[in-house]
Amino acid sequence: MFIRSREELEHLLVTLEAQGWGIRALSRRFGISRNMVRRILRKHDDRRDHGHDQLAPKSKRAPCLSKLDPFVEKIKELLESYPGITGQRVYEELRDAGYQGGISIVRDRLRLMRPKPKHEPVVRFETEPGQQGQMDWSPYTIRFTRSGTQKVQCFSYILGYSRRHYIDFTPRRDFYTLIRRHRDAFEYFGGVPTQCLYDSEKTVVLRWEAGRAVLNPHFIAFITHYRCQPIICRPRRPQTKGKIEAPFQYVEKNLLGGRSFSDLEELRRMARWWMENRSDPHIHDTTRRAPLEMFLQEEASALQPLPLHPYDTAEVALRVCGFDGFLEFETNRYSVPYEHMADILAMKITESEVLIYGPELDLIAAHERLPAGAVKTIENPQHRTAKSLRYGLEPVREAFTALGEAAEEFLGGLKQSHPRNPGFHARYILGLKDRYHCDDIHQALRHALRYGAYDGKAVERILKARATPRTLESIRNERAGQQLKKALPEVQQRPLDQYEELFKEVPRNGTSETRADGTDPKSLEDPEAHPDGEGPR
Repeated sequence: MFIRSREELEHLLVTLEAQGWGIRALSRRFGISRNMVRRILRKHDDRRDHGHDQLAPKSKRAPCLSKLDPFVEKIKELLESYPGITGQRVYEELRDAGYQGGISIVRDRLRLMRPKPKHEPVVRFETEPGQQGQMDWSPYTIRFTRSGTQKVQCFSYILGYSRRHYIDFTPRRDFYTLIRRHRDAFEYFGGVPTQCLYDSEKTVVLRWEAGRAVLNPHFIAFITHYRCQPIICRPRRPQTKGKIEAPFQYVEKNLLGGRSFSDLEELRRMARWWMENRSDPHIHDTTRRAPLEMFLQEEASALQPLPLHPYDTAEVALRVCGFDGFLEFETNRYSVPYEHMADILAMKITESEVLIYGPELDLIAAHERLPAGAVKTIENPQHRTAKSLRYGLEPVREAFTALGEAAEEFLGGLKQSHPRNPGFHARYILGLKDRYHCDDIHQALRHALRYGAYDGKAVERILKARATPRTLESIRNERAGQQLKKALPEVQQRPLDQYEELFKEVPRNGTSETRADGTDPKSLEDPEAHPDGEGPR
């Protein structure tokens, strides 16, 4: 007979014994010893005759004695005096006290006896309507049926009171994606909470100093626009943001579980449907109410209103237009009119389009934004002109002579040395503006004139030897710093002896002391000492 549990065995023994079965027959029937049958029957009779207590400790077999037992008090004394003592040191001390065993059981016993750190209990706290939001990311690897396997990031934002949830999926987790998803979440809720909890991620926190987080100034500018206070959680404390951590399990099981998606766009569309039809109306485990119901009745009116104009989340980059009339961004190329070749142009990149501005910040081109890493080219036919203008010298003459007074003379020597293709060398030199300051290029032209080196490669070699490469952004910031320095008034330091008068003490006995300039120090403190009665200004 198959016995499934100890309780079932005891039940059969007791009932068969009551039917007249003997000890020997029960032993043969169940394949156990007669002594075991007797112990089970005696325990049952004892409980029937004398009662029992469910809280009474169960009898256990007496533990075997260990060589370490006589030294338990010694181990306790060592732990009290030296809480961080190692097993090796305890073993050495016990050996000196007469211990004859090995070190392994010492380490095992020490592990059991050493006091464990007490963790503070995590207390769930609730916030008032509109007071707090929580934000976090979670990565997922999804096998799309059309575009293949791809790693995506799930942006999640939840309101602390109503638990209304906003999610979106993106291929990246950079700063601009962060603020764009924030803006979408605020527009989805129709308002902004007073504060929001964040992890210590680089897009929000630059570093920690003296226990305090140093925030990213670009993120501060964004979050200030919406009048929201960022609160940074301590590292390795996920329980601080428990309201945003738990909903990821709901997303995994209810949205991603049991569904397939063709590509990222279909996943994003499904996420928007899921928020409206599943997340908003479901009964939350903690509040026992639907998030949308709590939001509409109590929290929507408590949120801060949105600004009249949303924050501009576009990226801005500087590029030098190439010889072929294209600007490159994220491995993709975008065309511009040929008359802007070798110009430093500003690119404004939104999520869906690329806007290109000329030196005077006038819009000269607009293109649809291509996915990063696509290595594709977008060309507007209206940007293209005759071949002679594409490769001739005249289209870039004005930009070249703008480098400085030596550029015109260098251009004359360039046409004599390379009569067939002076435009190529002029374009090559102008392309160096991507890595060098225009003043450095002008000095390199002066140096090349001295030795008659009328060649684009020669000018590049001079720059490598005599100038420091810089990015366009660093050059822009340097110029802005110089302009700010010129605009600020010059600070002149006063002689230190003028400050000595401020540290002279006024006598407390009522007598006055005359200063070096003939004034009474007391008059500087007493308004009545001045004829106008207003005191010092």
